[in-house]
Amino acid sequence: MKKLLLSLTAFCILGIVLADDRSTALEIKKLEVAESISEDELMSYVHDLVDPQFKGRRAGSPGYMMAAQHVAGLLQSWGVEPLGDDGSYYQHFEWPFTDVFSTGSVSLFKDDQTLVLSAPDDFYPGASSDSGTLRAEMVFVGYGISAAELGYDDYSELDVAGKIVMIGGGTPYNGKNIDSLNLWGPYSGGNYKAQNAHDHGAKGVVFMDKIANPGLPYFAGFYYAHLDAQVCEKILGKAVEDMLKGIKDAQKPDSFPTGFEIEISADTQHYGMGKTANVIGYIPGTDEALKHEAIILGAHLDAQGYLGFELPGALDNASGVADILAVARALSQFKGELKRSVVFLFFAAEEVGLVGSKHYCEHPAFAPEQTLLFMNLDMVGNGKGLALWHGESYPEIYSHFSRNNEAHVQRSLKSSEGAMPVGRPRTDGLVFMLNGFRTFHVGTTDRVNPMYYHHPGDTAENLVPDIMRDVSRMLFLGIVDLANDSTIRSSEMFLIQ
Repeated sequence: MKKLLLSLTAFCILGIVLADDRSTALEIKKLEVAESISEDELMSYVHDLVDPQFKGRRAGSPGYMMAAQHVAGLLQSWGVEPLGDDGSYYQHFEWPFTDVFSTGSVSLFKDDQTLVLSAPDDFYPGASSDSGTLRAEMVFVGYGISAAELGYDDYSELDVAGKIVMIGGGTPYNGKNIDSLNLWGPYSGGNYKAQNAHDHGAKGVVFMDKIANPGLPYFAGFYYAHLDAQVCEKILGKAVEDMLKGIKDAQKPDSFPTGFEIEISADTQHYGMGKTANVIGYIPGTDEALKHEAIILGAHLDAQGYLGFELPGALDNASGVADILAVARALSQFKGELKRSVVFLFFAAEEVGLVGSKHYCEHPAFAPEQTLLFMNLDMVGNGKGLALWHGESYPEIYSHFSRNNEAHVQRSLKSSEGAMPVGRPRTDGLVFMLNGFRTFHVGTTDRVNPMYYHHPGDTAENLVPDIMRDVSRMLFLGIVDLANDSTIRSSEMFLIQ
């Protein structure tokens, strides 16, 4: 009996030693693989994604699908398994798009004067214009909102039939009440404002912000342009922000004919039955209980398309895609060593209204109750510090990333308590929150370079490669540990309400 006890003790000690050896070996491998994530690797992914052959990766277009196939090919080359439709890497859905062949033209007319504008300095062409030319009277309609239940209508007693309307961004609400913000939220987007103008008989919309927008609706015989603030000031006789502030302060519409006519010419082709797809792959977990739980990394793959000039979409959002690709490549070396499954999800059609993330949430590969964590990466290529917003609401999860950052990455790391979105959701992470997924928003802080939002200046050269490297390393290190943490279960973690 004594010999048996000694044998059992020796066996247990050996088991502990072997377990410690395996743990040590995993830790050494983890650090070696993390070190392999380099700036050169990340920038190679970015340069591939911003290549002109993809024509700005507009959702629905052949260029976007070429980019999707490129990303799927990388996943396949690393042995990341497909998780899309019918054993593929794709979650397909229909999305129409408009091909823009040139900048077209915009001219202003008043009295005997003609002002010919130039792109991209004075205007951006509309990404969803019909092809052709329209000259019409131009009418300023403030925020372009008709909200009877809120007692507000920029079109009240105004006939805009056959005319082109000028519209500002946002809403006239000036407070911080959450209920009120949620009421005004649906009226803040360009899609609603374009639809409302069309419903009032307008033949086009001039947006008073020079930002590329591929998500506006297409209507036959309807035209768009996005004017620079200085051009708008010439038309209105006052700065755009002052015009809109006056309406906001008075909480009263101030719409009027501008005295100008505008001519918009567009060179486009609309396709009403375009197809697009999310790209999705995963590394399956090995533990019988935990492999049915997932950690999901997500970023939108689409960008703003082509407007007669290149819109590379490097920060927004080749940076987020590149970071996930680097993590996927690194984690692929741990197949068979991760207890939980890890999913890599690249969204189509974020720029046109968060459509790809909504599609995934309606057709999830892992349901919310099976998803330990969704992490969204959007515009993470410019800064000095790291952020995991909403991490403080889940300290058991957050600790894996903060510990690895402190020990190995050594960047400042900010976080916050989680909160449900207010108003109109503007990023894929908020879609996941609204659909019951536990969500972190991955970001960077302390911007280094200028930010060019929906702008031709959003190039690879304007990114900060070392912060991208450290985002990827922090995520990789934390995910290895989180995937193997058996002390927490998705079903036992609360959700932000």
